[in-house]
Amino acid sequence: MKKKLFHSGLLMFLLLFQATGADSSSDNIGGSKAFVRNRSIGRGMNFGNALEAPKEGEWGLTIQESYVQAVADAGFDSVRLPICWPAHVGKTPPYAIDKTFLRRVDKIVGWCLKRKLTVIITIHHFNELYEKPDDEVCRNPLFSIWRQLTAHYQTCSHEKLFFEVLNEPHNNLVSDKWNALLPQILAVIRAGDKDRTLIIDAADYAYHGAIEKLVIPADEKNVIVSVRYYLPYEFTHQGAHWAEGSDKWLGKTWSGNSNELAVVDADLKLVKDWSEKNQRPVTIGEFGPIAFADNQSRVTWTKSVRKKFEANGFSWCYFDFGVAFKAYDVEKHDWLPGFKEALVGD
Repeated sequence: MKKKLFHSGLLMFLLLFQATGADSSSDNIGGSKAFVRNRSIGRGMNFGNALEAPKEGEWGLTIQESYVQAVADAGFDSVRLPICWPAHVGKTPPYAIDKTFLRRVDKIVGWCLKRKLTVIITIHHFNELYEKPDDEVCRNPLFSIWRQLTAHYQTCSHEKLFFEVLNEPHNNLVSDKWNALLPQILAVIRAGDKDRTLIIDAADYAYHGAIEKLVIPADEKNVIVSVRYYLPYEFTHQGAHWAEGSDKWLGKTWSGNSNELAVVDADLKLVKDWSEKNQRPVTIGEFGPIAFADNQSRVTWTKSVRKKFEANGFSWCYFDFGVAFKAYDVEKHDWLPGFKEALVGD
């Protein structure tokens, strides 16, 4: 299957490789390689609720090339693609990835690379693994997916395409079990690609405080660590159907006063201290306030925390483009009032 997947995408990615240019001599960067590549993530946008749905479009967004163009035109540096690969693989070994779906992902990756946008490919919603992390029947599909993707994207620029090995470990995949599983995932990918930059989430839904429990093999230097920032939760998730009791939070505002900003500073100091102590670059893989909040509070919060991320040297990807936490109006084909400035302004 690996060979078939590789040949099916070879021509396209040779063209993409030529379009994006040959990789820089990143081997000379040594231990700082991950920091350099993290800067290429810079300011990013999540195309959430699209490829992460069981079927693209079911959750409110089908990615269009015009959306990628809008992101590039606005001045973003990268695109993160949350993808529910488990919905598009065979149920039995070798857990082959559906070719039609893979071609769809290739097309979107191509749209991004053509516009010089760095791309992050994730694995979202691996629900069986979150529930049964010790079960080989649940782990093996994850290994197989990464084995196939590593081979398939072998020719794609290592400077512009990164792999996020598993989105938001949670439930029974607690920190200790996640730390134990990580070396096995890394071994699968490194067997086929020594130079692909990998992004590793903290456990507990990538909660920023869980970063202190994250253990990455010491000899694995080419990784970026990812956390989320959706705080205060009652503000960012007011009215969210998946958050119990969230209807009671409707009407919560956020003004960016000194007390509110002090909380953000304290949260990010914890992450910054860990980053410096462990010499690992950090990206904020997701952050955003839900669209049910009032627009002024959303804009104020987004600009405030974004500037705090950058002051700490973190790259980031806003969540999301056009659905629940939307920054862009897909019907009007324009950014929501204040959001472009909040995300990519001064």
